[in-house]
Amino acid sequence: MTANNKSDQEKGWNRLEIKSLALVVLDEIRGRILTGDFRPGQKINESEIATKLGISRSPVREAFRVLEGEGLITTLPRKGSFITDISAKDLEELFEIREILECHAIDCIKKRAKKSPDELRALIEEVGRELLKKPDAFTVISGFHYSLVELSDNYRLMELYKILGVSLRRYQLIYLSKNGQGEISLEHHLGIINTLKREDYSEAKRLLKRDIRCVRKVAKGHIGKI
Repeated sequence: MTANNKSDQEKGWNRLEIKSLALVVLDEIRGRILTGDFRPGQKINESEIATKLGISRSPVREAFRVLEGEGLITTLPRKGSFITDISAKDLEELFEIREILECHAIDCIKKRAKKSPDELRALIEEVGRELLKKPDAFTVISGFHYSLVELSDNYRLMELYKILGVSLRRYQLIYLSKNGQGEISLEHHLGIINTLKREDYSEAKRLLKRDIRCVRKVAKGHIGKI
């Protein structure tokens, strides 16, 4: 093996190591943002995080890039990076888009039912069984809605929803800060599943909108208290 080839391979391993470490850093920072450990509007510094974690700035910089794409960090020229604020306006915009995407998912499910009814019926039953396992309240909320979008079998829709979903989590966690909301969401979700089993897609949309608007209303009422 020549010296040049060895050098190229080492660079490749270094890039892989940075990428893997960036994912760990990304999960750590994202988790702190979603749980409120990093507060909305708080300045966040690459060098400080790298020092605290005992790593170089490269994986932290990569994590920041992803978080900015997810809308969780905002970088301002000559000022630095900040945890993106939460606001009633941001909530309204997110939930308007969310309602459009999830209602479109119902339309896609309806089309899928005509093409492969048995397969879809089995998948809907599985989503219902997962709900009945009564997982933690956050999974009841975020997990169910992503499962609903997955039932659409629309790849582009799923990718769009993934992007939206990260920012949605902040407001879903605010919603869950009020006792009893997880149980209300579970009841709503079971109702949606039952209408899908009956192939009553208009009613499924109505119940879906009710659920989304319920979360939006409760979260909006708590924003000023944060």
